[in-house]
Amino acid sequence: MGLALTALALARPLTGWSRTFEDNFGTQTKALGTALARSIGSSLPVISASPGIVYTFNIELGVPQRETAIGGQLFLERPETVGGHRWNLSLNYQRVKIETLDGEDIGQLRDGTPIKIPKTTTTFTIPRFGIDLDTHEVTASATFGVTDDLDLNIAVPVLYSEFGLVAQFRSKGKTETPPGFPVRSNALGVGDIFLRGKYRFLDADWARLAVGTVLRIPSGNEQNFQGTGSVELAPMLYASSRPIPAGRLVHLEPYLNAGFNVNADDVDRSEPRWGVGLDCGITEHFTAAVAVLGRHPLRSIGRLDVRRRVDQHEFDAPLFGIRDRRPDFYDISIGGRVNLWRDTLIGFVNVIVPLNADGFRAEAIPLAGVEATF
Repeated sequence: MGLALTALALARPLTGWSRTFEDNFGTQTKALGTALARSIGSSLPVISASPGIVYTFNIELGVPQRETAIGGQLFLERPETVGGHRWNLSLNYQRVKIETLDGEDIGQLRDGTPIKIPKTTTTFTIPRFGIDLDTHEVTASATFGVTDDLDLNIAVPVLYSEFGLVAQFRSKGKTETPPGFPVRSNALGVGDIFLRGKYRFLDADWARLAVGTVLRIPSGNEQNFQGTGSVELAPMLYASSRPIPAGRLVHLEPYLNAGFNVNADDVDRSEPRWGVGLDCGITEHFTAAVAVLGRHPLRSIGRLDVRRRVDQHEFDAPLFGIRDRRPDFYDISIGGRVNLWRDTLIGFVNVIVPLNADGFRAEAIPLAGVEATF
């Protein structure tokens, strides 16, 4: 097999018989495409189901009454519900551009240790294997308050993904770029759909507590990096205090979320998830929020070993030096909500920034959107 044909088997352009982004990775680098698809599907953030404004039933007045504080958290759930027989509708946009793998630029991956072509003694190296993946995500969400203590929510993301791949292969000191490179393609599709429920079981002076479930339905195309390909179910606990006065116009409110996301198709791909955050409300019109989010997959992305040949010695070693270890994901979320119009229309912005370099990561994930409660 010639080097050009081998290279095409390694990473092939998206035409006709190659229908998804993952198909571009080909035989030797297929595991990298699979790891990327699963990682991206799990890491695409989805805004919480909790609205900025909630209502509670005032027993003395006999009517629902809006809570003074606006919730600022965008990726942590608050124990409060939207209020019995009330709706909250939201629409948001965010951009997720994957840029690093374990801290290495995915646009500049390389492998200088000779890789052996199967059933031959021929070897080659990869001076460059550059991946470019940019996803634009628009999510529509609807929350309905069944009672004053029970919420139901559906969130439907629509994703436009742009994929690029540039690869070079070198044999016997000569660099060859196979026909069809660089690869550029895009895909538009519905991502995984989320069904969420929350029940508040404690509303005391010292704390508010709720339990919830998050069901992920694999409607997104995993091979186009738009879904996980698996049914996932996460039981969750949501906690917060009541707003704590910190001045005449300022109040603070801490949050805690914790749960376990179970992958129904492969339990080893499940992961504990948690978040702690703090709201800082300024008057009744604006609340800033900060949170630290954590995810801890039970398993690594998998071994990406390929056969090597140096002189007469053959051995297996990881492709691009990617280590087979379990990642931990730590992120900081900074954002807030502002009351735009008559306690009905709320605007919000947020950015997620990674705190460590494990796994496939974006340098920053910006988000902006609006919501209405009625």
